[in-house]
Amino acid sequence: MVGTSVVGVLVGQALDPLGQRMAEASRAADELRRAQAEAAGTEGDPTEPPSGEGAPELPHLLPAGPSPARRAGSALATGILFGAAAVRFGADLELAPFLVFFALLVVISVTDLTHRLVPRRLIYGALALIVPLLVATSAVDHSWRGLAGSAVAGAVSFGLLFAVWWFVPRGMGYGDVRLAGAIGLTVGYLSLLHAYVALLAGFVVGALAGAIAIVASSAGRRTRIPFAPSLATGAVVAVLGGGALARHLFHAGA
Repeated sequence: MVGTSVVGVLVGQALDPLGQRMAEASRAADELRRAQAEAAGTEGDPTEPPSGEGAPELPHLLPAGPSPARRAGSALATGILFGAAAVRFGADLELAPFLVFFALLVVISVTDLTHRLVPRRLIYGALALIVPLLVATSAVDHSWRGLAGSAVAGAVSFGLLFAVWWFVPRGMGYGDVRLAGAIGLTVGYLSLLHAYVALLAGFVVGALAGAIAIVASSAGRRTRIPFAPSLATGAVVAVLGGGALARHLFHAGA
């Protein structure tokens, strides 16, 4: 566990500036597309609406650009999550995809808190590692049931958040939709109930964060709150304790 945590600290330190550079590049590309669309008299890419357009935003909750304090916090958070994952999965190949997943959740949360962006290249890059690792785990365990759950949970999670984004496009960014799909695909490998807990916990955390922001500041109901950290928190809760939570929820409901 200690060794895995140390690796997590090093990974977190390396990914934080990478995430900042990707977010800045994505912001510049979005602004260029909007300028070109305005010049051409078109609306631009419908899957990349201007962040916060039509809705006020909270001030950025973390400093953007080079920040030793933020980088240290990212490294610490990644190290803690790596250690928790090592305890959860032990010395098993199944640990590998979830280490990549936890590293993704930290860096994505930070970019959303600093830039109001969830860079697609971070998600796609992580999935390029996670999917083969999940396939390898299934092959080693001679069980393909987890991959079926991944496919179903990934599609359903993406579809649900896409529906929310479609009807309320200023309530969240399309990056949150992509992130939800990645969460469903990864957490769904454990079970569909784990994926359900991930989304449920994410929305509960998001609602609480929104309520706190409204009470603690002058933010109104239409103020856009970064949602990726809430989704990430829900995913962590589901991976580390989703089985027990699902049993409690369904037993209580019964």
